[in-house]
Amino acid sequence: MGLITTTDRVPGLLELDRFSEADLDRWNTLSKDLDELNAILYSGVEPQRQRYHADLIGALQSVPHTPMDFAGWVRMVTLRYADGPLSTAGSLKGFGGRFNIGADVDNAIRSPWPALYIASNQETAYREKFGMAKDDRIDGLSAEELTLTPGGSYTAVRLDGHLELVFDLAQEGALEPVCKVLRKINLPVEAVKLQKRLKIPGPPATMIRTAARLIHEVLVVNWRVLPAQFGNPAVSQILAGLIIDAGYEAIRYPSTKSDGECVAVFPHRLASDATFVELADEAPASVRHTRLHLGTVDELCGWEVLPSHMRPARA
Repeated sequence: MGLITTTDRVPGLLELDRFSEADLDRWNTLSKDLDELNAILYSGVEPQRQRYHADLIGALQSVPHTPMDFAGWVRMVTLRYADGPLSTAGSLKGFGGRFNIGADVDNAIRSPWPALYIASNQETAYREKFGMAKDDRIDGLSAEELTLTPGGSYTAVRLDGHLELVFDLAQEGALEPVCKVLRKINLPVEAVKLQKRLKIPGPPATMIRTAARLIHEVLVVNWRVLPAQFGNPAVSQILAGLIIDAGYEAIRYPSTKSDGECVAVFPHRLASDATFVELADEAPASVRHTRLHLGTVDELCGWEVLPSHMRPARA
């Protein structure tokens, strides 16, 4: 049963589509197969990731790293939350961010964790917050011009800081050691069978084997596809979980929206007294915390926005 043409009876109406109950049954089957395929590609591979977990962590820890000092970097804060410019509560909502899992990633094996996202300049911070690529325009206006127009109020906060344990994705060879371990992980047989049955156009899904492929998947523009459509973490979120397990406090990465850089700081995993992020300018009296460090992380992580069963035991 489908939409039948009515153009011969009601002038001005056009048939949009025609399908049968058999078509609906076939589409439902394909939809279930696609859901199952993506479930296998995540949870079905997880036992192998756990088997090689120590090797993956060792590979990430083997990458040489240097502390990062920064001054005048920028974070865009919605005006409603301007009294908490260093709070990471917002990152725990929805699907989270590129490098942290939020409450709505239904099938995530790991619990949600927060991240403080900052950028090397105001243009990059704006583009990352609002998803505007370098050449994008809204009603003919650039990102810089939009900062002076109404339609949602926010503030640009300048930050200084020092991060002791940073994993730099752009560092040459940074991902090669972990890819050597990933090459030991095989695509489940069930996934191969489902792909053949689905007859999906293009190359079949394969396991990530190379650093080039991994960085491509981590920095894909629309990283939300897997969380939004299938409830599974994005590749970048899975990698971030491993980087956190390896003892890093932050991930440095190139912006996907501009020529700038970004950093995702994991406040709940600060490990050094030397690490801090602070407001570069004098704050209004209503701002309680102007510095993120080991002494303030418990109040800035934002665990309170999560359902009680998702919060860490200490919260």
